[in-house]
Amino acid sequence: MKITFRGWARESYTHNHEVSPAIPTVGYSYRPKVGQPGAPLQWESAGKVRGRINGLGLNGDFLIELELKPEELRNWLTMYVQEQPEDAFKLLSELKAEALIQLLQKPTAKEPVPDTT
Repeated sequence: MKITFRGWARESYTHNHEVSPAIPTVGYSYRPKVGQPGAPLQWESAGKVRGRINGLGLNGDFLIELELKPEELRNWLTMYVQEQPEDAFKLLSELKAEALIQLLQKPTAKEPVPDTT
């Protein structure tokens, strides 16, 4: 996951940080094992994921942008399906229909006109 912090009132510097997955250890404490920066985060439940950002020193109000990788979205959907299968089924059905509509509306490349000369 990538997190970007932008100053709320003014932006003098954009802070881009890769989040390292925080992997729970046996007897989970405040210091879980930490994965490689930029590795996909593993969702602990349908609503919770933990990560670590190194070298963060901010002061003031910030807009936060989160960028999830496809693997992270898959991880979240997997946990959502396991914890709330009825809600997940409804959501995925709606999204599947929306994806089909978008695919059908996608403009196709025109076939080249054959050269008759």
